[in-house]
Amino acid sequence: MLSYIFLLTHITQFFFVSEYASTENVFVNAYPWLFPGGIGDIYDTVRGKVQSIKTWAKHLIHYYDGRFLGDQLFTLYLFNTLQRHDNNSSGNFFFNDKNWLGSNPPSLEELKDQIRTGDFEYVSKLKYFSQGIRGSDGYWRSKTAELESWIDYHVSRNHGPPTHFITLTCAENWWPDLRQIMYQLELASEANSTTARITATKQSQLIKDGDFKALCRSVQKHSLYVNQYFMRRAKEFMDGYAREVLGIEHYWGRVEFASGRGQIHLHILCIAKNKAYLQDFYNASSEEEKAEVMHAYAKDMLDMTADVKVDENHQRLSVDQTTAQSPLATRFADVTDEPRDAQLLAQDCMCHDCNDYCLGYKNDTHSKKCRECRFGYGTENTPNKGDTEGKELRSSCTIHKDGKGVEHLLLPRLHSRRIVQHSRSLLQAWRANADVQLLIYRSNPDMPDVGEIENVCRYVVAYAGKRYQTTRQETNMIQDIILR
Repeated sequence: MLSYIFLLTHITQFFFVSEYASTENVFVNAYPWLFPGGIGDIYDTVRGKVQSIKTWAKHLIHYYDGRFLGDQLFTLYLFNTLQRHDNNSSGNFFFNDKNWLGSNPPSLEELKDQIRTGDFEYVSKLKYFSQGIRGSDGYWRSKTAELESWIDYHVSRNHGPPTHFITLTCAENWWPDLRQIMYQLELASEANSTTARITATKQSQLIKDGDFKALCRSVQKHSLYVNQYFMRRAKEFMDGYAREVLGIEHYWGRVEFASGRGQIHLHILCIAKNKAYLQDFYNASSEEEKAEVMHAYAKDMLDMTADVKVDENHQRLSVDQTTAQSPLATRFADVTDEPRDAQLLAQDCMCHDCNDYCLGYKNDTHSKKCRECRFGYGTENTPNKGDTEGKELRSSCTIHKDGKGVEHLLLPRLHSRRIVQHSRSLLQAWRANADVQLLIYRSNPDMPDVGEIENVCRYVVAYAGKRYQTTRQETNMIQDIILR
């Protein structure tokens, strides 16, 4: 017991150290298995201080044997360190620049007196400063403002309002190019790892042989390379295929790492080249004619449909399987039966299964209330079972207004109550879940109603941005902290 206390005492002496001290070597001492020989810290006894902490961090994360990227705790601490150094650098400017706080910065008591007398200048400067801190309310407000500025710019240049809202997701466990990338990364890692060299079945060989579980493990381990591949694929896809085939002229996008759903999502707001259908929609005299105008554009230009024969009881493949097959693992260039490929893709990744994500949190076990799907797939037959009836079958298209007051085009569906309406050509080219919606405006496209554009864009921003506190709420929060 005494020896244990002695050990704890000596450990705590090295626990509370400053990462800014050139003699502490915080990273080397905290992660000795990643820094053999005790070299490579931010402050190195031989090299000295790194010129750029961001360059140093990027070097470690891309290190050839993957040791740093594979350590989850290290990557989290590294990102936290980068954020704090960035905030500290910005904070020094905020505090020392005489144009911000003056030559004699106010004390805490003086700030309290200023707030009590109605002087909120310092609070306003703090809110402005917070825009540079990722994840803060000021940061998300600034990003939302950037999107609104992008929309205003294109409307003012007579490019028209946004017409398409597309969401692309990542099929990291299936794409053949990613399989090849993971194979090469595992091969390089094994060549420099004694443990991997003596393992009976190597990870790289399992991936090469088509082992599904091995690929799933690898994409989790090398998530950085998955992200880089996804972004490059999406950029080339939008600049090539989307511009030529879907007729996209301008676009804006934001990446989301969806918590709980496990995939990267890219939300894209687009402006089409040919917007003649907006004028036809405006000139149509009845709701039926307006719906047909939108339907014709969706069908002819985007190849959209909601009428696909699928097996609604189809079980999606899980990460527990050793080997598995999916149309997502086949390149479109290798497809021989395009209609069958479109059907299998829709069945595999465009069928909606209700769960807690769309139905909300589970009710109390004693409650008999059934939940309703917020995407319109009905209400549960049994509480907390997710057994909704699906969307209503329809033989014609219609325009439906949802609970938020946003209008959506509903295409005919005669076969499946579970299928999500989608673009077949977009789905086949992208080879993963790809959602596309047409944004509906009822005002004259030659003189667009700014209020209507704002309402539609508010719907898009709810997906493309994050929720944040209002300016008033943030002001109150800062005041409360200062006045404590």
